[in-house]
Amino acid sequence: MEGIIHFIEEILEYVVTFGAIALELIGIYVMLDAGFRGFKRWLKREEDGPRLEEGILEALEFMMCGEVLKTVTANNMNDYIALGAIIVLRFALAFEVQWEMKNKVWHRERSMKEKGSAEEK
Repeated sequence: MEGIIHFIEEILEYVVTFGAIALELIGIYVMLDAGFRGFKRWLKREEDGPRLEEGILEALEFMMCGEVLKTVTANNMNDYIALGAIIVLRFALAFEVQWEMKNKVWHRERSMKEKGSAEEK
């Protein structure tokens, strides 16, 4: 019976490790894609299109999902502390990016209102 449990634990560890790596690779791809698209938009001086911040947020969600998945196979308290610190840092970064996005939208709407009221005069 112990042999079966050990075998299942090993399979679980491989699946979780592979899944976490796959999710982190997807996050890296999403972030690189957002960076290249943002760079292209910057070169063309375009205002519309996918925002760099949105790509970063999506990438961070994939990466945090991979970190949460790693908690399944954490063996000791040091693993939990390291994973917790990574999750907190990524969450803080996601929060900051989202806050920046809201401020940009607010400033953009405000400047459009000011332009509209200036044109009416």
